[in-house]
Amino acid sequence: MEESTGQAPVTEGGEVDDRGTTQTQGRAILKRLRDAGFEGSDEKLAVALGRPLEEVEGWTGGAETVDDDVIMKARGIAKERGIEIE
Repeated sequence: MEESTGQAPVTEGGEVDDRGTTQTQGRAILKRLRDAGFEGSDEKLAVALGRPLEEVEGWTGGAETVDDDVIMKARGIAKERGIEIE
């Protein structure tokens, strides 16, 4: 039996957050943060976000859907480090 997260599934073009960020834009935000703040390392980004490496690799590779929580965390980390990601 599948567990419900209470959130509707997000499609490729669907909005991730209340700012209207799409899946494509969300992945681009994560990639820019990874490249500019974590030496291009998915592993270092995963540690910073508190998420498993496999999940981060899924986002940056396009296999996993990006959620609003990770985008909020990415924006917060970028702001703290003075990294322009948008």
